[in-house]
Amino acid sequence: MDFDDELLGQVSLAKGGQARISLDKKDRGLTVTASLQWNGGSAERRARGADLDLYALFVPADAAVRSADHAPGHVFPQIQRGLFRNKNREEAKALQAELATRADAGRALYYNNLGSLWEPPYMQLSGDAKAPGEETISIVRPDQQGYALICAYSAVSNGAGSFRSYGAQVVVTDGRGSVVTVPLYEDTSTSYWVAIAFVDFTDPRGVSINHVERYSRRFTEKRPVLHTDGTVLMDAGPTEFKRR
Repeated sequence: MDFDDELLGQVSLAKGGQARISLDKKDRGLTVTASLQWNGGSAERRARGADLDLYALFVPADAAVRSADHAPGHVFPQIQRGLFRNKNREEAKALQAELATRADAGRALYYNNLGSLWEPPYMQLSGDAKAPGEETISIVRPDQQGYALICAYSAVSNGAGSFRSYGAQVVVTDGRGSVVTVPLYEDTSTSYWVAIAFVDFTDPRGVSINHVERYSRRFTEKRPVLHTDGTVLMDAGPTEFKRR
């Protein structure tokens, strides 16, 4: 995609795609929103459970750094599943164990920590929707923001089912005509976590939105970790266990 300035309009990201919203980081009247939207997928899917939760893992601007080896938004490989995908299993385990010792994890905005628009982190979650609909994080003071990883968590009461089967997607907008939709393309039915979009406020020309779509291991409750250099490690954060 060609990152021309001015109004982006409406964009839907391809798998692994990227878009940029041009904005003035010093604009105190600007609000960027990141919404998790889901419709439950079908009547049958809704009857079985469709309680999703929006998480924003974030690093403020004054803590954001850049890795010499990986660009922000890089997701470290998770251990591959399946009989014929075990070639690098031990290497992946060793890497995960090494990275899990890092002490530079970002913070999390979610239903137990709604945040604030009037003081750091200058972002706030709308609340906890228990049924298909929308949860939104409003973000102000873009000059104070570094990185954000937009994730979804599926409550245990939902049972098995892919996030795509819930009709889940992330929508990022500046409220001024630029709208970036981040869809899901995979049907992974045994993961409680998906990292959907990486939002980079350190982009000098605005804010860039990257399609990530990385899933947790089977049935793990451990949320992803966003490091201060913008890299992501799946299955390494605190354990969640929300029934509804």
